[in-house]
Amino acid sequence: MKAGSQVQMRWRASRWQRRLVMAAALLVLSALYLQWHHVIAMPGHVDALQPAPPSAPAPILPHYQASIDAKVVSGIADNLSGLAFNPTTNTLFAVTNRPPQIAELSTDGRLLRIAPLRGADDTEGIAHIQGDWFAIADERSNRIHWVEFGKDVTEISLKDSPYIQLGDIAIKNFALEGLGWDAKRQQLLAVTEKWPMQVLVMDVPFSKLKPGLVDAKISAWEVQEMEGMPSTDLAAVEVDPRSGNLLLLGEEASVLYEYSRAGALLSVMPLWAGMSGLENRAPQPEGLAMDNSGNIYIVSEPNLFYKFERKRG
Repeated sequence: MKAGSQVQMRWRASRWQRRLVMAAALLVLSALYLQWHHVIAMPGHVDALQPAPPSAPAPILPHYQASIDAKVVSGIADNLSGLAFNPTTNTLFAVTNRPPQIAELSTDGRLLRIAPLRGADDTEGIAHIQGDWFAIADERSNRIHWVEFGKDVTEISLKDSPYIQLGDIAIKNFALEGLGWDAKRQQLLAVTEKWPMQVLVMDVPFSKLKPGLVDAKISAWEVQEMEGMPSTDLAAVEVDPRSGNLLLLGEEASVLYEYSRAGALLSVMPLWAGMSGLENRAPQPEGLAMDNSGNIYIVSEPNLFYKFERKRG
């Protein structure tokens, strides 16, 4: 081989290596940028790409560790989905979608009772409102129903229940997923799974509910899909009762996100093997709840239960 050819090959190899290093550096910088600037874009918000204001509550998710890891909920075989905490009973309430049911669980993941939901089709989310009242999300009909589930109730019918009818969508399986209740603001929050990923905020004071169709003022926060961030869907939403921050659960990525009410991403908690005290990745996390002490509960299909507690010190 000629000397000139060898020099040319070395130069080409060096140029290829430089390009590889530059591409890797750009990838790292992009990932860092997206990690700190991934936001919820809110209608009317002038600049969503901004850090949390100085008065924003401190991020909490990095301080959590699993105290219950992938416990099988005996008595529920499959399709364990939405989750809510009832401070009155100090218990959790979940739904399954096939068949549609509502279940009461202890805070250590034991099934206490279960009842069928008559008239429901594809129940995915649940939120505790007050007393024995809950909101239930039916994805296929794109409706939210209010139901009463007292301690002696063995069956629930959606007939004549108060409900909100959201707009029709082309793909029925990517509509309503999770629900959350903001008691302080008297707002019901819902997430749509994808296309688009949205957080819906509904002003529906409990005192104004009546049987049949409920008229509600609804605004939407659209979660932007950003390349490089594991955020491809939304499965659940919860309001931290202490700070008012929003917790959003991504099922496909198995990641929990914490947002300020100003729309800034504060912290993340991957539900992956070896992280946050988990032995294995949460396979299909779909339900999320937080109690008044700040403990976080997650349920994953088919029937797995997780509890995360804040580390001391």
